[in-house]
Amino acid sequence: MLKNYLEITKPRIIIGNIILIIGSFLFSSFPNFNFFLFFFTIFGTSLVIASSCIFNNLIDIDIDNKMNRTKNRVLVRNLISPISALIFACFIGIVGFLILGFLVNILSMFLSFIGFIIYVFFYTFLFKRKSIYSTFVGSFSGSIPSVIGHTAVSNDIDFFCFLLFITFIFWQMSHFYAISILHINDYRRASLPFFPLIKGILKTKKHIFYYIICFMISTSMLTFLGYLSYIFLLFFSFACFYWLYISYLSIRARDDKKLSSKLFYFSIVIVTLFNFLMSIDFVF
Repeated sequence: MLKNYLEITKPRIIIGNIILIIGSFLFSSFPNFNFFLFFFTIFGTSLVIASSCIFNNLIDIDIDNKMNRTKNRVLVRNLISPISALIFACFIGIVGFLILGFLVNILSMFLSFIGFIIYVFFYTFLFKRKSIYSTFVGSFSGSIPSVIGHTAVSNDIDFFCFLLFITFIFWQMSHFYAISILHINDYRRASLPFFPLIKGILKTKKHIFYYIICFMISTSMLTFLGYLSYIFLLFFSFACFYWLYISYLSIRARDDKKLSSKLFYFSIVIVTLFNFLMSIDFVF
């Protein structure tokens, strides 16, 4: 039973967002690291993200039932009743907001609330079934955890926050467009108007290429404006150019899935490397 409740929180999404929080929090904390603030920032934000994922599962039960990738999810198989899942989502969401509000700061709580509303209401409820731009809308919520990592320490929104936010929008667009190519048949079965279905796979590949270039420009701006070191930029650029090269090969390739899969997995390497290098940038 506990395993089922854990599964509907989508642990992999939570872990991915924790990576974003850790990178910006450690960068912003130097030289005064506060372990308790670090813990409560991660814990509170993770609970809010988990709550939003459960609401996503509840809203998408009918869609998940049509796709091979999701047809065995807990709520589709009725291993947990929707009412129980709803109560659980509300409880952990409220606890998460309270932790952020009382033990971190009000600004971080407010940002987590904005991310929650964007993901649950705008992305899942409004846009996912109706618009090819749902991924773009969803990327806004996915970029907020990195901003929260910074505001938890600074209690202020500055231009660094804005650059982080934009940077991870570009990353998420390239990341999730690669996913949409890999699972295009599932999205077709569920009649979801995702970008590759409406605009075509080739155009989606080209957009991935463009988003990677934008990502590289925005990460470079973090160095040129003095937030991150040139050592960071040097090391990170090697990985980014390889990511861009894979994207270029995928445009020319006839096999839509092989290189898209490589793009997807390497994008995970990219975001992990970015946050790792950012968190130790004070060394340079």
